[in-house]
Amino acid sequence: MDYYESLQTQWLVYIISIGDTMYQINQLSFSYETKEVLKNISVTFPTNKITAIIGLNGCGKSTLLSHLYRLHPTKNKITLNGKPLESYKGREFAQLVAVLTQSRDAMIDDFLVKDIVLMGRYPYKQHFGTYSSEDVKIAEHYMNEVGITHLANEEIHHLSGGEKQRVFIAKALTQKPQILLLDEPTNHLDMKYKVALMKQLRAFKGTTIVVLHDLNLAAQYCDHIVIMNKGTILKEGSPTEVLTPEILEPIFEVSFKTSWDEGRYHLYY
Repeated sequence: MDYYESLQTQWLVYIISIGDTMYQINQLSFSYETKEVLKNISVTFPTNKITAIIGLNGCGKSTLLSHLYRLHPTKNKITLNGKPLESYKGREFAQLVAVLTQSRDAMIDDFLVKDIVLMGRYPYKQHFGTYSSEDVKIAEHYMNEVGITHLANEEIHHLSGGEKQRVFIAKALTQKPQILLLDEPTNHLDMKYKVALMKQLRAFKGTTIVVLHDLNLAAQYCDHIVIMNKGTILKEGSPTEVLTPEILEPIFEVSFKTSWDEGRYHLYY
C-alpha cells in the first residue's frame, strides 16, 4: 500500500468512527425499591436513524431512556461507541449527546429564551470564557428553525407549554450533538409544530432515540420502533414490522387498521 492509499484508508476509518455513534444495551434490569421496572433489556439502537420507543404509560419507556443519559448507574450494561457509558467525562458526553426530558428546572424561570437556547453551547465553552459569536449564531439559527425568534427576549415563565417545549428543543439542537435523546418531545405542541419537529428530526444528521405516545407520528417519521410492555421489549423492527394490528391490539386494547398514503405508513384506531 502506497502513501496515498494509506492516507485514504486512515480517512475512511476516521469517517466511519465519527459516523457510527451507537448505543447498545446488554441485559439491563432496574427496580424502584421493590418494583422491577426494566427486565433484562437488550437492544442496539441503529446509527443515524430515528428510533421510537412506544408502549403504554408505566411500561418503562422513560426509565429506559433515562439510563441512556446516565440518570441511573448502568453497571457497564450500556455502551456508547463500544465504551461503557460511565467511562465518558461530562463534557465529552455532552458534546455527543443532547437530552430533552419531561422535567424542567424551576431555577431558570426568570431566564430569557435566547439565554436558555445559548446554554446548548455550554459543552464547547472554555472555562470562565464567554460564548463566541459563532455560538450565538448557532443558537439564533435553531431559534429560527423552531419558530421562536420572536420570543428571544421573553422570560421563559411567560411562555405557554408549547412555546417552552420549542425553547428546549432549540437548546438541544444548538448543542449540535451526534445523538438526540428525547422524552415525549411533542407534548404540548400543536399539530403544526409536531409535524415540523418530526421533519427536523428527519433532517438531523445523527441518531435520534425518542419516547413517543403518538403512534401515527412513529409510523410516519421513524425508521425503527421498539415496543415495550411491562418492562420488557416485546418487539423491535421497522414500523411496518412492529406497528401491526396483531401486535398493537392486545397491548392497547383497541382496534387498529393500517394503510399507505403518499409513501407514508398510517395507523387508524
